[in-house]
Amino acid sequence: MKQESSLWAPSPQAGSEDVLRLLDESHRLLSAILLGVIMQMRSLELERCRLLGARVQGVEQLQLSASLLSVWALMGFNRQAGELSDPCDQTLGSASLTIGLIRLMKLLAPEQTLQEEVVEFAEPDGLG
Repeated sequence: MKQESSLWAPSPQAGSEDVLRLLDESHRLLSAILLGVIMQMRSLELERCRLLGARVQGVEQLQLSASLLSVWALMGFNRQAGELSDPCDQTLGSASLTIGLIRLMKLLAPEQTLQEEVVEFAEPDGLG
């Protein structure tokens, strides 16, 4: 029976040092994602306080930091997937990274600029 490799279960040919290195790196990357999620949860709490009238600062910076941390971890997982021969792992890693980068770009772009770009895109040339 053939054993397939996956992100956390490399093929039997891989040395135990390589497997341990991969597991340690995966642990660090998952910890970074968990920290990013916790930071996002905190930003939601702060946003709620802001909507209820409290003077809250730093929500955007917290969201940006959380997204940067998540994208960094996703880049690490994408690199790991690139080292494997399973195209499914590579595709899923690339898709996750793309989603993280889109979120980061939305946070970096001012809201007004995004709205202007949508209007420009929606209006054909010469009609607007």
